[in-house]
Amino acid sequence: MNNLYVILKRLYIHVVFLVLLGASLSLYFNTTYYQKSKVGALTKSISGFWHRQASKVTSLFDLRRSNILLLMENVELRNDIERYKTKMQMLQDSLMKIDDTAGIFRYIPARVIDNSINSRHNYIMLDAGTTDGVYKGMGVICRNGVVGIVSATSNHFASVISLLNIDVKVSAMHKKSGAFGAISWDGMDYRRVVLDEIPLHINVAQGDTIVTSGFSTIFPKDIPIGRVVDFYIKDGSFLSISVELFADFKTLDYVYLVNSRVKDEIERLQTAK
Repeated sequence: MNNLYVILKRLYIHVVFLVLLGASLSLYFNTTYYQKSKVGALTKSISGFWHRQASKVTSLFDLRRSNILLLMENVELRNDIERYKTKMQMLQDSLMKIDDTAGIFRYIPARVIDNSINSRHNYIMLDAGTTDGVYKGMGVICRNGVVGIVSATSNHFASVISLLNIDVKVSAMHKKSGAFGAISWDGMDYRRVVLDEIPLHINVAQGDTIVTSGFSTIFPKDIPIGRVVDFYIKDGSFLSISVELFADFKTLDYVYLVNSRVKDEIERLQTAK
């Protein structure tokens, strides 16, 4: 107890000094406008500094959150771009001069994901399937000409028997005369096919255009196939015509699948004959 009394006695003068100092400062700052304003300014300055620092920290966290949200949005946008890039390309290329005024045919865009040209039985794989409206027997074209015919489908993909396949024949026409025959590939040059069954009396010249005849539900009429580069007499009364393809199968990328809206109706009539 005596020790506590001794300690308080020693600190008494210091405590009284601090109390009197605080009281005098309070009276001084509250009675002098100038000093009061200086203290207020200093207080506001300190308060503003801490608010700014706190705001910077908050902004940093908000920025990181915003960056994460932007990254997620960018991923979604990239996915959307990948989904629609092919379709946008198809829409741009739709100026490919297909005359379908009757609205009989509808076109489904697709991208080539596999392609062969070195076999005698070449096939093409597309990234469109039954969920996109693709079915077996559909014609396949590109902006430059005929590509092939769908041979099999899954939900999301389609296998196409290429025009560069010795088992494929497509009804074709010499555009200038209207004479029709059948296009096929002889398994030799991937840039050329052969048009047979054109009568000998037809006036054919190098550079003439060969197109689809429209005599089936697979391809519309007048789809470009190629140009005449050579011809000779075959079997005495017909011409065999070498045709250079407009479509470059080595750089094939985007294609259209041809959906005939009257296919079933025509096939029923053909079956009823």
